[in-house]
Amino acid sequence: MKKILMIVSSSILLTSAVCAQEQNDFDRKVRFGLRLAGSPGWFSSNDNFTSKAKTNFGYGFGLNMEFRLSNIVHFQTGVGGDFERGTVKYNNSPLTAANGTWVGYVIDTKGELVSANDGEAATSYYGTNNSQPNKGYILNERKIKATYVTVPLILKMMTKEFSGLKYFGAFGGELGFRTALKADDQTDYFNTSTLKFEKVENNDLNIARDGSIVPVRLGLNAGIGAEYRLSGSTAFVFSINYFRSFTNVMRAESRFNHTKATPDTNGKLTFDNLNQGLFYNAIRINLGIMF
Repeated sequence: MKKILMIVSSSILLTSAVCAQEQNDFDRKVRFGLRLAGSPGWFSSNDNFTSKAKTNFGYGFGLNMEFRLSNIVHFQTGVGGDFERGTVKYNNSPLTAANGTWVGYVIDTKGELVSANDGEAATSYYGTNNSQPNKGYILNERKIKATYVTVPLILKMMTKEFSGLKYFGAFGGELGFRTALKADDQTDYFNTSTLKFEKVENNDLNIARDGSIVPVRLGLNAGIGAEYRLSGSTAFVFSINYFRSFTNVMRAESRFNHTKATPDTNGKLTFDNLNQGLFYNAIRINLGIMF
């Protein structure tokens, strides 16, 4: 009987020690993890010619590092890659309007955007001479595809553990470093052979040269979530975050998109370049593992 009591007592003590160790591991001061995110996103605008058209689905991934500052407050950072999508439309006048205004641009034979610089000869810019067959388009709708390397800077307020679960609220900022900026455009092209407008898609158009001069952005990142302890320090993490960029993804004044091109008596053009103000918003659905 004494042997049985000793075995039971030893088992209880061992189990308590293991549970205590797992609890301590769950609360370790430095943790590392992985994340995957799906993010429906859209662009909001502060200019008169551009407005939201569609919400598109983007995604992201990354490595997280978390520091426990107290039993309640944690600081999270890391590095990741985010592929963001959103579609905007341009508020053009009907093509039949006598004095309408449209957002337009020109592409050369290499598929590159041509700068709209004052003093350009109309025959050269629009390619009406055979030696410079550029093509002009009226921009109706644009799906913007941006790629960023992101660094979160977030404070997490954690609850105590309840049946293996911890809940948290998160609030902070995010730095993003742009690595690519492309667009899928829906346009009208005036065919000089048929003298009619045609619907044309310009896909994977490189618009990075028309992106913000400094390819760094700052944004708000806030959300709620939960962690479920799987074993020891390993936990499954789920969260929903709202992201809002504070900085314009484009140049404030476009180098390529214009709303008017006025020729003088010598055929030299003066451009009214498009004022641009596009700010990214997203709902990020995050899944991850912390170790």
